[in-house]
Amino acid sequence: MFLRKKVTVSALILSLGACGATAMAQQSQSTAPGASTQQPEPGARGARRRGRIGRQRALAEMNLTDAQKQQVRTIIQTQAQNTKPQREELRQLMQQWRTGTLTPEGQARAKELRGHLMESGRGVHLQMQNVLTAEQKAKLQEMRVLRRANHQRFGRRKPPLN
Repeated sequence: MFLRKKVTVSALILSLGACGATAMAQQSQSTAPGASTQQPEPGARGARRRGRIGRQRALAEMNLTDAQKQQVRTIIQTQAQNTKPQREELRQLMQQWRTGTLTPEGQARAKELRGHLMESGRGVHLQMQNVLTAEQKAKLQEMRVLRRANHQRFGRRKPPLN
């Protein structure tokens, strides 16, 4: 009788272990880096959202007029349309990097694209600066100083991946 219970419990434990191992194997296959997914990584999507919310909050604190808001919106939309092919190509190169198929030429192209996009962003920044009044520029500078002080006090979130 006692032997029968031992065998039954052992068989139950082995079967649960086998089912658990099978489930883990299936889960690891579906989340492998090479798995093709169309959705961006949740962290990346969240970072973009945080950046967008931060910009919106900053613009709200600037007390922009309706005309200024429209000018800023136009500048941002124009830049988004102008850089869409570059951003799409960079997105494809990053997907190759994630799967491990990025060539050295692709790495050089990605670096070049990042440089172009950063330069474009600086141009947009300058255009947006031209929309602001002197008081708004002073307020923006004050907000930057406060943000930098907070970065020094609390540290940055994560260092960039290079």
